[in-house]
Amino acid sequence: MTVHGISFDVEDWQQLVGMRVDGTVSEPSTDVDACMARILDLCDEYAVKATFFVLGLLARARPHLVRQIADRGHEVASHSVSHRLVHGLSPADLAAELRDSKHMLEDLAGQEVVGFRAPEFSVQRLDSPCFAALCEAGFLYDSSVFPVPSMRYGIADAPHAPFAMRTPAGTLVELPLATLGVGAWRMPIAGGSHFRLLPTPFVRWAAGRADRHAESLVFYFHPYEFTRRWLYLPGGWARNRQVGKMIALHNFAKGRVEGSLRALCEDLRLVTLRDLAGTVSR
Repeated sequence: MTVHGISFDVEDWQQLVGMRVDGTVSEPSTDVDACMARILDLCDEYAVKATFFVLGLLARARPHLVRQIADRGHEVASHSVSHRLVHGLSPADLAAELRDSKHMLEDLAGQEVVGFRAPEFSVQRLDSPCFAALCEAGFLYDSSVFPVPSMRYGIADAPHAPFAMRTPAGTLVELPLATLGVGAWRMPIAGGSHFRLLPTPFVRWAAGRADRHAESLVFYFHPYEFTRRWLYLPGGWARNRQVGKMIALHNFAKGRVEGSLRALCEDLRLVTLRDLAGTVSR
């Protein structure tokens, strides 16, 4: 049976959107704890082990969440420390982000951290220096490549199946995000906004088609997609007005997301991204 990767980008919506509005780094909201509890319970319900890419800002404020993830048998991986876009970092800053996030998470989780996902998939191109930096920092795999055209984070010419990437510092396994081939075009079906915009039956059909063709897919979710609350920033209308489009998008059809995750758990053999990377010939 084909194996597919299941992952979660563990970050707090209010904290990151607040940073985008005014640069202020606030404490994560308490809602992230409740969302993570729902996610971990759902994984237990289906006996699924997943990969959790934890942001350093969240790990510092909520170290117990990292321990909970590890204690319940899941993989802890890095989502950087500060959520700065990779393509905007100097080599020294990138090396520090990778090193510091890896060490922090390993100390908290008590397990080796070998996987990375760039904030907002911001590697931009297949010859990004980020990949060599990951090898130098001791990572075994990356999951930052979105093989789709015409998106701010897409890499149109990237392979859509897991592959080994040669870098000046060694070989790295790349686990691209899930896409669906439609003629000569590929559309994203990996998660995030896609699971809010695409009806669950379509997600189920697309994943099933890939499974029947032995195409491994990588899916991702965020804790805020499991909230029971309306997503907005503290500070009133003036502050929220600046990110009105984001608020509308991220609140739209949130109820579909859990249904899509349950469908994937029921239909597919889902594994951690470390396990999926182990199936790729290096």
